[in-house]
Amino acid sequence: MRNVCQVALTKDAFVTAYGKCWQFDASFNPRILLRSGEEIPFFKAGSIRRTPLKTGLGSGESIVYADFEGYEGLTFETRVLINDTTGFVDCTFVPLNMAGLDVKEVCWPAPLTADGNGSYAVLNTMQGQLLPSDWPLAVGEKLPFDGQMGSESAYMPWWGEITPEGGYLCYVRQFWDSAYTIKHPAGGPTRVHVRHLPSLGEMRYARTVTYCFVPAGSSYVTLCKLYREIVDEEGRVRTLREKAVQNPNVEKLIGCCVMHVEGKTHVTEGSSYYNKENPEKNDRLVPFSHWTRRVRELKEKGVDQLYLHLDGWGQPGYDNQHPDYLPPCKEAGGWEGMKELSDTMQELGYMFGVHDQYRDYYLDAATYDKDNAAMSADGTLFELARWAGGRQNYLCASLAPDYVRRNFEQLFAHGIHLEGTYLDVFTCNELDECINPHHPMTRRECIDARNQCFHYLSAHHIAPSSEEVNDWAVSAQVFCHWAPYMDGCAIPVPLFNLVYHDCVIIPWMMPADRWGIPKGTTGFMHALLNGGMGYMGEYLEGEALDENIRQWQTIRELQKHVAMEKMVNHEFLNEDRTLQRTTFSDGTQVTVNFFDNTFKIDYPQGR
Repeated sequence: MRNVCQVALTKDAFVTAYGKCWQFDASFNPRILLRSGEEIPFFKAGSIRRTPLKTGLGSGESIVYADFEGYEGLTFETRVLINDTTGFVDCTFVPLNMAGLDVKEVCWPAPLTADGNGSYAVLNTMQGQLLPSDWPLAVGEKLPFDGQMGSESAYMPWWGEITPEGGYLCYVRQFWDSAYTIKHPAGGPTRVHVRHLPSLGEMRYARTVTYCFVPAGSSYVTLCKLYREIVDEEGRVRTLREKAVQNPNVEKLIGCCVMHVEGKTHVTEGSSYYNKENPEKNDRLVPFSHWTRRVRELKEKGVDQLYLHLDGWGQPGYDNQHPDYLPPCKEAGGWEGMKELSDTMQELGYMFGVHDQYRDYYLDAATYDKDNAAMSADGTLFELARWAGGRQNYLCASLAPDYVRRNFEQLFAHGIHLEGTYLDVFTCNELDECINPHHPMTRRECIDARNQCFHYLSAHHIAPSSEEVNDWAVSAQVFCHWAPYMDGCAIPVPLFNLVYHDCVIIPWMMPADRWGIPKGTTGFMHALLNGGMGYMGEYLEGEALDENIRQWQTIRELQKHVAMEKMVNHEFLNEDRTLQRTTFSDGTQVTVNFFDNTFKIDYPQGR
């Protein structure tokens, strides 16, 4: 990447880039927010010292803030440095002395303004969205996990804005200790800003966000290509082709339909899902033998590629007593029944995988020990009782790889052949940290631990899956349960696929109006547009099943061509955005009409 725009700092704004002057929102007060609710605005500093910066990489400005009344010794620095090589602008917050402050977050820099006609924000809320500056509805008031990056609030750690005169991408470098806020009241304008979070209770190191500017004529696709170039240069990309070298089941997965099935369900009294009025509905059992028969029926129907995802296979039941989930449910068939299902899947050439969980740590698990739970910076253990298993903490992720190894070695010893496995919530929920002195862990180390679980599976030729997708898992994750659109988003666009389509396989629920599928559209059409996988309904029969199979066959043919290709373009072809087209790096183009549910696939000549 090379600086072709000659970015320059300005005295009265922020920078000029490609002839456009970019300004911070003057109404925004950069501030430190304490857990007590107190705020320390930067402008309250008794001493504000500005000095020019000049390094071997570029030039800019340093500002040191000190002498805050009531906060003796508090000193910090902000640095703005323009890289002469790339034209990128690094904005760095440096905590020189923040000892003794119980910081909740630091809000700096202020959001940039991009309010003119034709301007829009590019937001990585789940699969992605565009938010026009004058969008008539309010957006972003409450993000999942309080906007923490590394969760479904931000599949990728950047956002951007595009105007007719140019645009920018803002890349949050230390995203694991970061969150962000999107504010867009009905009618606009849009404001997006980063919030730097403490690590293990302290602001322990410098934090940087990098602004990358693009010229007039750029679009959200421009920003996606720019970010892919950045992560390629950082060495954080591992494509499906590369993963398939280690794990042959990566290639076997391409073209499969996904069938998500249930085993034992048990809802514990005290869970928020517990049915007090009809307690008999808290338990349900589908034996392994049912699915053994079902997959044989599907083979006879012409389904020759299938990945079966089995929930509730452990004795406690779905979402119960993790990580002490073994042995397989006796009432469902036990070891013998599970092995028969596993063997049948192998015989039919299908792929068998299970649901598993190494974050939710249930208090009634056989080996539960509160000393293994993740301890928050204030010394408390998080507890809730929402899911079927009732009361739980979070297992410290630093221990998760050893629990994965413990459980899977038992499965291997009993002859259970797995070619895929779903480790729940890892790529959806926020990153954890832990101050327990027996297993301290930063959020950055949490990433390493979760990825280590994925790598263990890959080393045993098991394709690792998780609930959604995330930038930090791209090097390890092969596929996911889904990666759709956030409820209430403005204009859905496949930003994640525009960056990482050739790295992760994404399945789509086929019917209309499923969670994450934009209202009035079908998952089948999104699967085609995105060159993804499709689901097979586990209980469908008759014409409904036949139609599901026909849809899967269409998806499979496309996926065989493009699964390992980049998505290089996405376009809206009409004003109401019902007609859309994607282009892949092999030249394949997919055009879908969400109004009448028609589509066209154009393969390059010779394919």
